[in-house]
Amino acid sequence: MRHRARTSRVVLLAALVAALTLASVATGALGESARGGGIELTLPAGWAKVVPARPAAGSDPQTLLVIGTEGVRATESECLVSSYRVPANGAVVVVIGWRDAVGSSGFLPLSALKLRRGTFECFAGRGAVAQVTRRNRDFQVNVMVGDRASAETIEDALAAARSFALVPRTP
Repeated sequence: MRHRARTSRVVLLAALVAALTLASVATGALGESARGGGIELTLPAGWAKVVPARPAAGSDPQTLLVIGTEGVRATESECLVSSYRVPANGAVVVVIGWRDAVGSSGFLPLSALKLRRGTFECFAGRGAVAQVTRRNRDFQVNVMVGDRASAETIEDALAAARSFALVPRTP
């Protein structure tokens, strides 16, 4: 009887250790997030929130959130989405939003993001775009990557774009 009780405690202890290990691994994999304009994106390791390029006040759509690799920064441009310098080995995700739903013709869902050249008028590199409608508002999620971006940087950019979520705005 003692042997059985001791075996049960060992099994219980092993299960507890396994559960705690799994929980710590899962928590560590989540990563940090960036928020802006009621939007949240998961930040890949080494990425940061980028100060958005500022269009004219009151314009629609507005840039809500920008995240990127080291070296990404806003630049002067007539193009709202591609108003960012993207290093040759870097990437950026730019989320813009309209005040109301404007329709989603011609855009792919987040799950279908695929890089290709010629996506953005003012950006010669590879890009991808998706449109998301949430709470009767339309959002456009844009990805731009430099010509020498690694496969890991590209995957991080696409994963960050697919992590799009609405969050309550803080006053």
